[in-house]
Amino acid sequence: MKVAFATYDAPRDVGGVSTWLQRLLPLLQAAGIEVEVHLMAIDGKSGSNCEFFKEHGISFRWIPWQENLRQGVRAFLKFLEESQPDVYVPNCMLPAYFAAAYAKKAGIPTVGVLHSHDDFYWGLVDEFINGSPRFRVTAIVPISRFLESELISAAAMRGVTICQIDLGVPIPPRETQAPKSVFRLVYIGRLTERAKRVSDVALALCAVARGDPSLQAWIVGDGDARDSVEAIIRKENMGAQVQLLGRIDNKEIYDVLAQCHALVLLSDYEGLPISMLEAMAAGVVPICLDTRSGIREALEDGKNGLIVKDRAEDFFNAVKKLQIDSAMWQRLSLAARETIRQRYSVVACARQWAGLLESLDKARTTKKKFKAPRLLRLPPPNPKFGYHDMRQSWRRILRNYIRSNPVMHRMAKAVVVRFKKNSPSQI
Repeated sequence: MKVAFATYDAPRDVGGVSTWLQRLLPLLQAAGIEVEVHLMAIDGKSGSNCEFFKEHGISFRWIPWQENLRQGVRAFLKFLEESQPDVYVPNCMLPAYFAAAYAKKAGIPTVGVLHSHDDFYWGLVDEFINGSPRFRVTAIVPISRFLESELISAAAMRGVTICQIDLGVPIPPRETQAPKSVFRLVYIGRLTERAKRVSDVALALCAVARGDPSLQAWIVGDGDARDSVEAIIRKENMGAQVQLLGRIDNKEIYDVLAQCHALVLLSDYEGLPISMLEAMAAGVVPICLDTRSGIREALEDGKNGLIVKDRAEDFFNAVKKLQIDSAMWQRLSLAARETIRQRYSVVACARQWAGLLESLDKARTTKKKFKAPRLLRLPPPNPKFGYHDMRQSWRRILRNYIRSNPVMHRMAKAVVVRFKKNSPSQI
């Protein structure tokens, strides 16, 4: 059986989706499933995902990021025609979901993945579960029971199979030790304002560490808000205690966690954050904001971590409580690690994925060679997809804007006339 997964790539990617795939796919391959990955690369060049798949002998195909949705769909259709998979997982890539509709028509089962509470994923539910029958996926995998319940209440589920599979993480042999002279907090994830509120996280870390040299904080990750985080640390004059470490490879993340004591996650919303599961696996106690997410499935307040009501007073009190009460920290740390051992092993989650993919392959009624269609018929744009659903090239958008604006139109015509006047005559 051959399974193709679609995803993105970027030179400094730190996303949870990439971490999940880099851990899942080698295990599926070891279980006898032939795996291939189809990628669109941000910034026009291959990045950390391509590098990982090459290193681990996982077949992949990639192209630069396509701003035009139709061009992206065409690219994924070409990948499908070249690879001829038995099952297709469009994952988090909008053009791949439209390509999946044509794959399904040819008898290839398709599997969507619901990673987060973000509008983008509810747009996927609108179009590929509740939308036109020809665009519906065969099955959908919510990564948490919270997302599963939200999905069931939001979706008509007309013939689409729901299979909830948790995110799994490795359980490291090395775990963090009880704090001694230094109590270290850590944030791990994308440096972005949307959902993660990373500037507020940086401010909270600076505020809680101020005046207490025994309290330190590391910020691990990269993203478009990196400059803002650096500026906050400089402005607060907290560079000695709050450090931005930047992007850390997955294979090194547990070495970082082994030097920390509490994870800080103060997002507006999440799916089931891998960073929290990794921290718990290493015995690092999570401190998380109480938001609509899958966090409470793994974290029980006061038993294996702490839930806080805000990024200010309640957060500060939780940090100080853990810092002062070593017995409490030890109890929560042991319970956090045990939670991962019992419920979130990456091996067990990979086994569930293998079972789903094999069952879909066996249920196929037709097996014929896939050929990309010549004509694409896509539904109208869904505003939940934002910039992911660009139907026109930037050149065409600019041209239409100029044509619709009389002043810009006259200026553009003048430039063209001047250019023709000064250019050499054509022979």
